[in-house]
Amino acid sequence: MHISSKITFIFVLIYFSWNFYIQNGFTNKAIVKEELRLLKEMDEAGSRLEKLLKVEKEHMERLSETMNRATRLRITPNSNNPNNWPHPIPVIVFSCNRPDSVRAHVEKLIMYRPSAQQFPITVSQDCDNESVKKEVEKFGNSVNYVKHPPGESVKIEIPTNLQKFKPYYYISRHYKLALNHIFSNSNNYSSVIITEDDLDIAPDFFSYFSNTRYLLEKDPSLWCVTAWNDNGKPENIDLKSNATLYRSDFFAGLGWMMTRKTWEELEPIWPNGFWDDWMREPVQRKQRQCIRPEISRTGMMKYGKEGTSKGQFFSDHLEKIKVNDLPVDFSQINLDYLQKNEFESRLSLDIRNAVPVDIDDITYPDWKPDYEGMKAIIYYTGRTDFVAKADRLSLMHDFKAGVPRTAYNGIVTCFYKGTRIFLVPDRSKVPGYDSSW
Repeated sequence: MHISSKITFIFVLIYFSWNFYIQNGFTNKAIVKEELRLLKEMDEAGSRLEKLLKVEKEHMERLSETMNRATRLRITPNSNNPNNWPHPIPVIVFSCNRPDSVRAHVEKLIMYRPSAQQFPITVSQDCDNESVKKEVEKFGNSVNYVKHPPGESVKIEIPTNLQKFKPYYYISRHYKLALNHIFSNSNNYSSVIITEDDLDIAPDFFSYFSNTRYLLEKDPSLWCVTAWNDNGKPENIDLKSNATLYRSDFFAGLGWMMTRKTWEELEPIWPNGFWDDWMREPVQRKQRQCIRPEISRTGMMKYGKEGTSKGQFFSDHLEKIKVNDLPVDFSQINLDYLQKNEFESRLSLDIRNAVPVDIDDITYPDWKPDYEGMKAIIYYTGRTDFVAKADRLSLMHDFKAGVPRTAYNGIVTCFYKGTRIFLVPDRSKVPGYDSSW
């Protein structure tokens, strides 16, 4: 082959090879670009899946920790104690639109309950918040879930001048719906423990309720048991008296128990709004009392600041309430002293043995009790005097239907600077409760 022919052949070969390369290159670039796009989408999907798996892993770790802590802190009921309530006591949790709050609250309940059969948990929701429902569903068969139509979707009679308080009417409606559900004939429960999703729970929460339940059956002058001490800040309680309980005229709520019989009395006349203040009125209370603890068995979690009351009293008071952290097995304690006659006898004896002190003396910075176990009595002569002295002792000073918080027959007790104090009405000037206070 001549050299020119060889050159021509090589040129043609190079030309076609170059064209093939160029065309194939463009095609490859399109393929590579499409592959890169698909890889990017897969990577993003993988990242999303990884985040979801991380969330689920954290949730499972929390549940695992819940179970581990439960074995350490859970109190098993003493079946040999005749006062330990033998029948199931359901727990109803009121929730609306706080998924993190309901998750934290239910985790605590599951952590400390000794038996799912003895204390079945139902979460009741009346808001259209899907995140709350999803959080509850993560607990599977450990809890029940009930959804009610939101208050906004139904007609509720609200006075014109109270329209800004609509949420309180929605809550009252929710309570009635949920309690009717719990006490329906198909359930046949004789009592209920009522909580809200922003409450913290003490390790002996269930021991406390299961061993005080018999008192509601035995003593008709009692109508509830509450886990809350309104004056339960560390500076106002005896931290060594975590097994001490009292009677109180004041309905505190915030983790409480009542019987089916009481609900059947209240349900037909249940108010449209402000149900808790309604419970405190003399017409409903009928001179009955509630059991309350020295150290609260519930507390307020951070989510309480986001509630309907917009954090009223939260920073100054509610978040400071001490939750008992040294479990008490109440099945080992005879609680008959909480029946009316015996409790009043003990209280009268304590007051007779108490030393009269001046508010200025006991609030003096250098005050120390004369002896261990000292009891002191401080008299108040009226509403203004009570408020002033309660403020000096860092107690809550407000009244509901004329009853001071935690009071029994007008007497408010607290523990202050190592001294048991009884703030007692001067009967010559304060013969009884005055609903105008």
